[in-house]
Amino acid sequence: MTNDVTYDDLARLWEARDPMPTGLVDKVLVSVAMEDLDAEYELMHLVERSRELVGTRRDNDETLTVVFSGSTCSLMMRVSPLEEGVRRVDGWVSPPRRVRVTMKQEDGEHVAESDSKGRFEIDRVPVGLTRAVITDLAAAEDDQNLFATPAFEL
Repeated sequence: MTNDVTYDDLARLWEARDPMPTGLVDKVLVSVAMEDLDAEYELMHLVERSRELVGTRRDNDETLTVVFSGSTCSLMMRVSPLEEGVRRVDGWVSPPRRVRVTMKQEDGEHVAESDSKGRFEIDRVPVGLTRAVITDLAAAEDDQNLFATPAFEL
């Protein structure tokens, strides 16, 4: 007696036992589309991500703190809820200096410039998969002063 298992049988087994997460394909495509392939960035890594309740029990009323770090630059962002589907981003770049921060999303970009102390704010950013790109304004012509975070969910 032979056991004739086909690839279709295996695919059905895995689909039943371990289905693909909802939205995975879209998130991967958005992440790839947000890549700026002609520029060389230093990719920052996630150091910390924490949530705190603002005052109600709904999940969308949580303030998110995200910290990324690279070899010569760190980025901390405090993401606060404004209304359904919209957030405010307050951020700090360390060491303090003037930079341009671009929040890239599938539907567009949101740009802010920091002050000399490294602080910036973006009043309204839609929720969704986001990538922050930091450009040092003192050396804007030099691609070696570009930093980017991996894509993260606001």
